[in-house]
Amino acid sequence: MSTERLRGGHWQQLSRDDLAALFAPDVVAFLPPGFHGLTTQISQRNFLTILSKQAEVVGLFEPSGAGVGLLILSNAEPNSSDRHLGYLLAQRVWGQGLATELIAALQDRYRGTDVTLSGGVMHDNTASARLLQRAGFAGEAHGDETVYRWSGTQG
Repeated sequence: MSTERLRGGHWQQLSRDDLAALFAPDVVAFLPPGFHGLTTQISQRNFLTILSKQAEVVGLFEPSGAGVGLLILSNAEPNSSDRHLGYLLAQRVWGQGLATELIAALQDRYRGTDVTLSGGVMHDNTASARLLQRAGFAGEAHGDETVYRWSGTQG
């Protein structure tokens, strides 16, 4: 996967500094508890190793090669066309439209297929909620989060 400003690659290529930026408290604030409190490179790499056994974990890199994010796609259930979507970007690139670019690339990848992308967004995470709404995802409240869905059959 690649966009004008992002290239997908092996998460193992993320440097110690890249990982530190991605697991910073402000970056993981709205993510599930497993992402929290990982302050060493060893704990971060161990977590991603375990996660990559359950999901597709893609490192996101700038053209310069600097790591700026992670994309996580997992199947909702075995043999299901529903893919759970997760992403995080280093704080230094927030507000530059990279998340919008990433979501658009995923939609291009799955457009015309039976794949449904879904992502849970905590109610306080207004930036991610607005991003997914602008991208055509429909939201439905579930407890302390809203689950946003987009179907490849839409367009």
